[in-house]
Amino acid sequence: MQNGINMKFFPIKIAIICLLITPVFYIVTLELCEKYLNKNYSCQIENILIGDSIHLLDGSVRLEEQIANNIHDFCKADWLIQKAKLDINILVTTIHKKIIYPIFLDVDSLAKDINSEFDSENIAKNNFEILNGGLVVKIETNLSHGSRIGNIVLVLYFGVSFFIFFVFYKIASAKSIVEGETKAQLINDLKREEQIHKQMLKNFQKERHELFENIKVLNKKYQKDKTKAKINEEEMFEEIISLEEKLNSFIELKQKKEMEISELKSKIQKHGKKKNFKLRHNELEFIEKRFSALYKNIKMNKKALSGFLNLSDELQIKAEEIIHLLDRNPDKIIIKRKVFSGKKHRTACFEVLFSYNGRLYFKKNENNITEVLVVGTKKTQTKDIEFIHKL
Repeated sequence: MQNGINMKFFPIKIAIICLLITPVFYIVTLELCEKYLNKNYSCQIENILIGDSIHLLDGSVRLEEQIANNIHDFCKADWLIQKAKLDINILVTTIHKKIIYPIFLDVDSLAKDINSEFDSENIAKNNFEILNGGLVVKIETNLSHGSRIGNIVLVLYFGVSFFIFFVFYKIASAKSIVEGETKAQLINDLKREEQIHKQMLKNFQKERHELFENIKVLNKKYQKDKTKAKINEEEMFEEIISLEEKLNSFIELKQKKEMEISELKSKIQKHGKKKNFKLRHNELEFIEKRFSALYKNIKMNKKALSGFLNLSDELQIKAEEIIHLLDRNPDKIIIKRKVFSGKKHRTACFEVLFSYNGRLYFKKNENNITEVLVVGTKKTQTKDIEFIHKL
């Protein structure tokens, strides 16, 4: 059974779609929720805005005060405003743009109201004129990014996206496991068939040996009977011919089985080479993507990637330390010598040592990007330098 998931089955498209579509749904949902809440709260506040009009018409309370009290009571009772901390702005004006709510009182008007006597007749008249002229209610809710409701929506969508990706990932993992088990079963069947044919070949060889022994025994018997002149020569020759035919048929059968065994061996070798080639190709693609993501200022040559994979685990760690320095702090790199690449246009390349036996060659291209040409060891140094000269 394989460990992990084969990259061929990894749901990369689903992952990209989930990452891209979640912010879009999040923004659209916030806009739609704002429009819906604006419309809904506008209807609700218009219904409770005036309340009991008897006290307004007899002048016992100002219209502004009653509207403010009704709105405050509504906000205290509303779940979204109190529990979800919904940011809502309420504006009530007359048709002449006079602000009724929220109430803004300056010091002069407040002192005037305190010093003046309570005139219920004028208050009733003023209330009636405002009500007769009509009121305009304007609601604005704020569901911007970072608000509590916005965060709940964002977490919800990311949860759904992760669930969808997880489902596809499980499906891909199952496919990868099935493919691995199928390949392993095929290889086991081929090996089992090879063992059967080997056992058959051993049996044939044993039979051949027994046939030769029979021939020897018969031959001895023939010689003995011939001396006694009691054996019919014709029957003896027929028996020998029969035994020779059996021997020839056995030899043909043996050759046929040997050819079948050779074909099975070639099939197993081809299957093994094909699997190794795919694994090697997948490793190259993975390490190339990994270096591209980690080291933005480094460009890895195919030859360098292949040489990196041929290193031992310890040398790979040391080589990646050099690559990390080239990406982040190139001034700290210790250059051993220069090596020139190309035949007509000679370009300076630099050799760096790592872990005594390790060798890394790099150069700067036209865009001032460090290009790693070759990663190898002291044993591959001659071939690596020849490769650089041919660039």
